[in-house]
Amino acid sequence: MEVLITVAILLVVAGLAAPWILNTLQAYRLRVAAWELAGDLRLARQKAVSLQQDHRICFSGCSTAVPAGSYLLEREQATGVWVMETSRADLPDGITITTTAPTGKVTFNAKGELSGAAATITLTSEVGTYQLTAIPSGRVQVCKGSCS
Repeated sequence: MEVLITVAILLVVAGLAAPWILNTLQAYRLRVAAWELAGDLRLARQKAVSLQQDHRICFSGCSTAVPAGSYLLEREQATGVWVMETSRADLPDGITITTTAPTGKVTFNAKGELSGAAATITLTSEVGTYQLTAIPSGRVQVCKGSCS
């Protein structure tokens, strides 16, 4: 009888803890996706400087089709000709990406600067939001919530 009561108590406690654990996992996945995107933006900037070729993170209108909820790292092979280097299609389910980047691309030139105006990229899931900003100098910032 004592064992049955102990098992019942453990089941109740586990049932109460499950939603908290799932929320924590979803928040962790969102944070990891934001920091991976920031790392990829910094990689694009680094490659642009070291290879002296424009590189970009592309969300839409890319040289290759982009699956929903993913993005590409591309480099400019010749003037106006872009080639895909890496595809990031492993973002967790339930995360949406929106961007204010012109034409859905964040492009870095050979000096490591952003080509064009500052860009804001927002990753959202049911547990929260992360915002990434890339400013004209090429600096990338990650903020939980909003960067304003």
